[in-house]
Amino acid sequence: MSALITSPNAEATPSGTMAALRSGLKSTFGRRAAQALLVASSASLLAAPSIAADAYAVEGYWLTSGGKSIVEIAPCKAGSHKRLCGTVVWNSDEAVDAVGKQVMTSFRLAGNRSGDKWAKGKIALGGASKGKAGKLAVKGGKLKVSVCKGSSSRCKNQSWTRPSAAMTAEAGLTGGA
Repeated sequence: MSALITSPNAEATPSGTMAALRSGLKSTFGRRAAQALLVASSASLLAAPSIAADAYAVEGYWLTSGGKSIVEIAPCKAGSHKRLCGTVVWNSDEAVDAVGKQVMTSFRLAGNRSGDKWAKGKIALGGASKGKAGKLAVKGGKLKVSVCKGSSSRCKNQSWTRPSAAMTAEAGLTGGA
């Protein structure tokens, strides 16, 4: 320890990692070591949200307004939560042929990472063959489904709710509401 104590007038040139840290990372080695550490820690932080986000609030079963269909919202690709799609998994006796039809495609996370707002997807509701631009927003246990024509200010909104556990069981769906 006494070797590190020098007079204020003496200039020593320490070497190595500890010296780089003491000198304010003035050496090339110290700067590169700090940069490598920063890159490694940043990469792990960026990867964390995709690993931690097993499911978003919007995912799961939703009972459409009017209660005629149950739509399951899930990742379009298994294991990837970048885009969500919606498929009819139950329909009232009036339109049984709609079961299995994909009514939502390619919704992407919009705004924040909490997963309560999704946009840039297509929605084909009410037997429409072609999807229109749409948005999804989860608030207070309800799903606001917006189907838009042209500009985003001309949207028709629906409010969907979670089906009861009894309803999902009766429909033969696993996982419940």
